[in-house]
Amino acid sequence: MFWRREISEHDRRIEEAVKRLEVTRIEREIALREAINERKNAYKIAEAQERFKWLSLTGVSMSLMSVVAAVNHKNLFYSIPVIPCTVIIGYEAHKAYGNKLETIIESTEEVMKKATRSLSSSFISVKEIDSRVEDLLTSPEVLD
Repeated sequence: MFWRREISEHDRRIEEAVKRLEVTRIEREIALREAINERKNAYKIAEAQERFKWLSLTGVSMSLMSVVAAVNHKNLFYSIPVIPCTVIIGYEAHKAYGNKLETIIESTEEVMKKATRSLSSSFISVKEIDSRVEDLLTSPEVLD
């Protein structure tokens, strides 16, 4: 019968070739997604750098006007807007020229380590799947 026949060596080689091609396709798709994510991150950084120029100019001029108004009116309450302007400019400078993206990526990795089961919509590579399987197999919970 058809479903009981032995698989020939030729069929096995074809099956192995198809499996290798599928693995290669998956690896290339993962690499493409990573390249797209890198491009998106580069765009975000460039956008933050452009926005920072305008934001810093606006924040500094507003702070200067607040200080001048505080001096002219002899009232320190006019200088209160300097505090949020400084904080916002600092945050945007850190995002545009600092390591804010790296900090976010590190935080993401920590969150994924703590709550891997509750996060289901994140990107995952074949290597991550293999490492998670190894972690599960070697964890003390599985050994008990």
